[in-house]
Order: sequence, then structure tokens, then C-alpha cells
Amino acid sequence: MKVNTFIVGAPKAGTSSLHFYLNQHPEICMSSVKEPNFFSAKEVENLYYNSQIITSTNDYNSLFESNVKIKGESSVSYLYYREVAKRIYEYNAEAKIIIMLRKPAERLFSHYLMDKRLGLCSVSLQEIYDNRVVHSLFFQQFFSLGNYSEQIKKYQEFFDKSQVLILFYDDLKSDIESEVDKVFSFLGVEKKEVDLQVKNQMLVTNNLLLSALYKYRFFRKFLRFVFPSSLVKAIKKTFFNSKNKDKLSLSELKMISNYYEDEISNLEVLINKDLSAWKK
Repeated sequence: MKVNTFIVGAPKAGTSSLHFYLNQHPEICMSSVKEPNFFSAKEVENLYYNSQIITSTNDYNSLFESNVKIKGESSVSYLYYREVAKRIYEYNAEAKIIIMLRKPAERLFSHYLMDKRLGLCSVSLQEIYDNRVVHSLFFQQFFSLGNYSEQIKKYQEFFDKSQVLILFYDDLKSDIESEVDKVFSFLGVEKKEVDLQVKNQMLVTNNLLLSALYKYRFFRKFLRFVFPSSLVKAIKKTFFNSKNKDKLSLSELKMISNYYEDEISNLEVLINKDLSAWKK
């Protein structure tokens, strides 16, 4: 049986948590590699994340159990790149598509802070915005990925409305259980109670040494290789937290709001939803 469920993005909109929730259901098997990037391999290899990319069909199939009703994966690169919707449709025209959206300004800043914390980006948002040709990949990852309307249209071209479910990050935060039940109904499986802890939450530390070291990939790999996972979790719990994050300056907020103003209006029309809260 082919993979029949795809959480296609957007990045930093709760996809990791939803992947975790769905994988607890006895009728659902989510891929053992959360983001195999099988249908976006050509595009993702040009990014700066050193992401895992599955290119072999056999390797892709090995990520899933065989005797389940739902096989799903959650590659957030699938929403942005234009050809992916067509590739998924040609692979499985009956597939169901889940799209998770977050207020573009919040998504942008969360993505930027993640890359900054990981040592992948040291350029200011204003510099990226003003020199988008020079910093084209950064502009793509932080700004362009929030232009949801054109991305959604590509899936609407290939998949029937009944095959596409759009969820919102704020709804997932405010009522996780209801949103997960909505997904179970969409997939045609029985509602089940699952562990609803948040996954992939961005953490920050006020320890300057740890903050500096954590930007280096080799340091993060060293921690995972040398210390047991329980100790790594304890270190993160002690020194990292989800509070005291950086905040957008007023000038940055104005710049980002102006950039997305027309996009949000276009999206409201496309999906017939009031998104006035996103414009504040």
C-alpha cells in the first residue's frame, strides 16, 4: 500500500507535534524519519540545513509499517516547492493532504530564531529583506514560505477539496484534543486518546557559553553521541526554556506586516476564512 497521508507544512506551524500525535494511533503509521523529503529531494539538497533526504523508493517504503490503514509523513518542504503537489498526485492521486498554517509574521520569526540559534544565520532580518538577492535562501526560508495562498493553490489544482485539510497553529495551541480529533475524522479512523505533549518546541538559554556552543553542529552531535538521551534532556530542561525569547523590533514588525498585508487578504478569499487577527 502506498503512503496515503502527507503533512506538507508549513514549517514552524506544529507539524512535529501532529506527526507525534498521529503516530500513536493503532491504525496510523507515520514515517520513522519525520521529514524524508522524498518528493522534494531535488530542491532540498540546495538548502543549508543538511537535511536527511530519502531518494530510493525501497528506502522510502522501509520507513513505514505494512499492515496499517494510514501511512503518513510530514516533510514541511512539500508545501513551498511548486512541483511537489504534482509529484505526490502522480504517486497517489487518492492521497490526503494536511496543511498547517501559522500567522506569517510569527512563523517567520520563529524560523529565523531557530536558524540563528543553530548557527545557520547571523544576518539581521532587515539585511535579508533589503538584500533579498544576496540572501536569497534566507529570504525564501523566512519570508517566502509565508506566502501560503499560491502554495495552497498548487494542491487545489490536483486534489479534490475533500482530500485537503487546513489546520491553524493557534487552534492547535488552544484546543489540541479537538484539532487532533478533526484529523482522525478526516483520515477516517476512530478517535483515540493520545499523549498531547508539544514536540519540537523552540528553547533558548541565557547561558552565553552554552548559547555559543549550541550553534555548532558538532557540539550538538557530540552531546547526543557521548551522553545518554536522558542526560541530554536533563541538560536542556535545566539550561534551556521557551521563555525570554528575542522579540521583533517595531521597525521589523512594520516591515514584515507590510510584506504580508496583501498575501493575508488573498488567503482570506482563497480559503474563505477571516484572518483579521493575522493583520494586527
